[in-house]
Amino acid sequence: MTRILALTAAALIAAAPFAAMAEDTHAPAADAPAAEAAAPVEHTLADGTKLVVEGDAASVVAADGTKSPAPDGEHTLADGTKITTAAGKVVPSAPAAGDAAPAEDAAH
Repeated sequence: MTRILALTAAALIAAAPFAAMAEDTHAPAADAPAAEAAAPVEHTLADGTKLVVEGDAASVVAADGTKSPAPDGEHTLADGTKITTAAGKVVPSAPAAGDAAPAEDAAH
C-alpha cells in the first residue's frame, strides 16, 4: 500500500511542471496591445477623388495629401461600386432584395 502511495506521489510530482505549462496557454490580457489594424485600402471615386478606407474609417485625400473624414452620403467608385459613409465611417449596406436568402418554403 505504501508503495502505491509513493508511486502516485512520484507521478504527481513529475507531472506538475507539465500541468503548469498547460495553464500558461491562456489568451493575452485585455490590456495587451490589439492586433494591428487592417491595412488601409485606397479607392478612386468616379470624380477622381482618392478615398482611403482603414478598418471602418473612411477618409478623402486632398491634392496636397492631407486626409479628412469622408463626407456623409453615398459615394460611387470609379468601377461603379457604391460606398456609404456617415461621420467618417463606412456604413454597412443592407443586402439588395434579390440577394436575400431564399425562403425555406420555396422548395415545397
